[in-house]
Amino acid sequence: MILKESTLTVVFILSFCFSQIKLKVNTIPKKVNIYLDGTNIGKSPINNRYINPGVHRFEIKKKGYAPLKYELLVNPSQAIDLDFFLNPIYECKFITDEPGLVFQLNGEHQWDVKSVRLKLEAGDHLLRVFKIGELIDEQTIVVDQPKRYKYFLKKSLNEN
Repeated sequence: MILKESTLTVVFILSFCFSQIKLKVNTIPKKVNIYLDGTNIGKSPINNRYINPGVHRFEIKKKGYAPLKYELLVNPSQAIDLDFFLNPIYECKFITDEPGLVFQLNGEHQWDVKSVRLKLEAGDHLLRVFKIGELIDEQTIVVDQPKRYKYFLKKSLNEN
């Protein structure tokens, strides 16, 4: 039997579109909600799930942890094993008795009050401190647990 080239192309495209790939998803911590293309497919670990080739979007969510979004191009293969590590989120409190300061964290959060609470993902964060619009201090803080940060100036602004 002789098949035309166009028939072979159609057979190849159909087999590509309908082939299923075995999916396995592990997370730290366990029992994390896994969303595939907007649909909750269960809590981790996910085993023996099948997906089609193509672009897929994963969202991994658990209360107390930073959510994770991941886009993946799935090519025809036998199996895909994915491992995700979620960063915990900690409540941190920043306190100062110094008057007239403006604080900025990661270029996202800004405050000028004496006390503020923020929920921050574990890791390094850039704290910048301004007085009268001038940057007077910049430092990296490491968030690895719920913590209270008390800020004070290293030297008086009046010193030369």
